[in-house]
Amino acid sequence: MSILETEQQRLIDRFHAQKPIRSWSMIISIFGDCVAPRGAELWMGNITEIMQMVGVNSGVVRTAMSRLANDGWLERTRIGRNSFYRLTKMGRETFDQATPRIYARGPAKGNGSWITAILSEGEGRAERREHLTDQGFGVIAPNVLIKPNIGQQLPKSSDKIVFMQSTAPPERAVQLARQAWNLESLQQGYHEFIENYSGLQALLECGARAPIAPETALIIRIILIHDLRRLVLRDPELPLQALPEKWAGSVARELAAGIYNTLRDHGEIWLDSNAKNAEGTLPPPEPAFFERFQPL
Repeated sequence: MSILETEQQRLIDRFHAQKPIRSWSMIISIFGDCVAPRGAELWMGNITEIMQMVGVNSGVVRTAMSRLANDGWLERTRIGRNSFYRLTKMGRETFDQATPRIYARGPAKGNGSWITAILSEGEGRAERREHLTDQGFGVIAPNVLIKPNIGQQLPKSSDKIVFMQSTAPPERAVQLARQAWNLESLQQGYHEFIENYSGLQALLECGARAPIAPETALIIRIILIHDLRRLVLRDPELPLQALPEKWAGSVARELAAGIYNTLRDHGEIWLDSNAKNAEGTLPPPEPAFFERFQPL
C-alpha cells in the first residue's frame, strides 16, 4: 500500500468514525464535485462503486439514493436494467449557489455593510426564519436577522420580510457577528480540518511519492470537499473586521486549494475512463470547473 493509499484509508476511517454516518451527504458531495460539472447525471453503478471505495455498501447506497430522490435532490431514469440519477432543477440551483462558496479562495468580499431582514408576525414566521438562515443570515433577535453584504443585490421586500441595508463600525461589527453566529464552534472546526489535512499536504508537496492512482486521487478529493463543504456552508463569510483574531477559515481554504489542485486532474482520469450517463461516457467538465480554487 502506497503512502497516499494509507492516507486515503485514514480519511475513510475518520469518515466512518463520525456518528451517525450520513451516506446521503457524501453522495451530495460526489454529485457537487464530480457530476454537476459533467452534465449532472450519473449511472447508479458508478455511484455504488465510488461509495464502495469509501467503505459504504450497496444497500446503504440504495437507501440514501431513495432519500435524495424523495427529498427532491435527484430524479431517476431507467433504461433496461440500468438506473441513472440526475440532479433536479432544485438540486442544480442549490449546487449553483453553493459551488462559488465551497471553491473560493481569499477573504470574503464584505465591505462592512450588512443586509438586515425584519420578519413580520404571523403564521409561517419560523419557516421564513429557517429559510433565511439557510441563505447565510444570522439571528440577532427573534424577528431580526443579518447577513454580510458582499456586493449582492438587496432582496426585494414583501409584507412578510422587509430587507434593509445598514452599516456598523468595526467594534460593533464584531459584537453583531458574535451575537448572530457561533464563530467559536466554526473556528474549532477549521482548526480540526487543518490538523487533519496538513500531513496530506506535506506528502503531496515533498515529491517523494509514487505516481498518484486516479481512484486514490478521486476518493481523497471527494472526502476533502465533503469535509470542507460542511464547514464553509456554515460560514457567514464575514468581512475581516468582524472576524476573531487569527481566523482559521482562510488558512483552511488555502490548504484545501493546494490539495485539490494537486489531485484534481488525477481524479478526472478515473471519471473519464469509468463514469457513464444515460447517453454513454460523461461529457468533459464545463469551463467553470477549471476555475475552482484559482487565485483571486
